[in-house]
Amino acid sequence: MTNNAQTYLRRTGKAILSITCAAMLTLSCSQITLASEQSSTAPSSSSDNAAGSSISTGTTISASTAIGAEAAQNFAFADAGVDPLSAESVFTEYDYDDGDFLYEVDFTVEDIEYEYQIQAYDGSVLKKTVEYLGLKRTVSQQTDTPVAITLEEAKELALTDTELTDEELELVTFAKEKTDEDDGISIYDIEFYTDTTKYEYEISTLTGDILELSIDYRFTAQDLANLTDTERNNTGSTDNSSLGNTGSSNSDNATGSSSASYISLDEAKSIALEYAGLSDSDVTFKKAKLDKEHGTMVYEIEFYQGRIEYECEINAVTGTVIEFEIDD
Repeated sequence: MTNNAQTYLRRTGKAILSITCAAMLTLSCSQITLASEQSSTAPSSSSDNAAGSSISTGTTISASTAIGAEAAQNFAFADAGVDPLSAESVFTEYDYDDGDFLYEVDFTVEDIEYEYQIQAYDGSVLKKTVEYLGLKRTVSQQTDTPVAITLEEAKELALTDTELTDEELELVTFAKEKTDEDDGISIYDIEFYTDTTKYEYEISTLTGDILELSIDYRFTAQDLANLTDTERNNTGSTDNSSLGNTGSSNSDNATGSSSASYISLDEAKSIALEYAGLSDSDVTFKKAKLDKEHGTMVYEIEFYQGRIEYECEINAVTGTVIEFEIDD
């Protein structure tokens, strides 16, 4: 977590408690009102088959049971650890997304931009994105050294920032780790999962500062399993496992493998290094991610040794090297 964010947490401890209490009080009042409405008014039926009318009715009913925009803001402020009086450009909107009725709550505090999705019924955080605008401006002015930290160091910084327990860290699966560019800034783009949460980080290759992070609490391992099921439908196979896990089976016609599980991203990197006859200490990784190529799930691995660039494509199920290129 950055120094700015830590300062906010220390400075506004009492405010956070007050905000949370206020939010919970608002939620309780909303639930009492809902119970009263339900006891006095029975839901009506309609024969209107128009899609627009049906959606409008559903949204109206759901809005009447929601916690309210003010409570949603308070839950977002409390999670961010900020004083509501310091929040600027506060924007709140009631919305429906990915099967959930929610509030979009956006605000800025001292060059840090927050975007929240708050569950409309209980105030829980569904997703949050934090962008450190001030740090981005500072880093963009520093161009002396293009890379000061390694990709592995950036991954450790991201994992540490999550504050996951040792047990939770055992469940982490990396899905993407690569060097990229955002608004002219060289970054490490890192994405990983636990069995309950999806994390995305952008970290400066120059300073090691976390420039942007996104945490989606709605993500589950089953979501990833369903995603790979969809992607594999065109190959006539099924996959009930999550990325990196083992122990399930399928009939993967595209790869000829009887195992449904993918090798891990670290295993794919090791295979690429062994194929190149190099060790991890010899190279700098530029990209390592899971992708789909001609109907087959593959790992795309790119790394450098000095000025020599290596590109390797590996079957994500069998670990077979499909393509290997050297550009010197």
